[in-house]
Amino acid sequence: MFVASMVGHKYGVLRWSKTGKKTTEGTPAGITSVPAACLVLVPLLASTGYILTQHWLPVLIAMTTSGLLEAYTTQLDNAFIPLVFYSLLCL
Repeated sequence: MFVASMVGHKYGVLRWSKTGKKTTEGTPAGITSVPAACLVLVPLLASTGYILTQHWLPVLIAMTTSGLLEAYTTQLDNAFIPLVFYSLLCL
């Protein structure tokens, strides 16, 4: 979510909450940067056999949900969000 913090810091105007630092401009940047990385890595891992499926819908749902959760959480997001992401992929 490095991209989200950079975009939010440079271009962010609207905050998700009055007390938080996260902006509505940074959230879409974070949500779109993760799929870009996954669109490269998932086919690569699938071709090597580390991923046994190429169903993209669960991956997109997990990425979008994790990005939105990142926007709404204020603490422990680096420990909590990967667990949510992995649980969504296991459904």
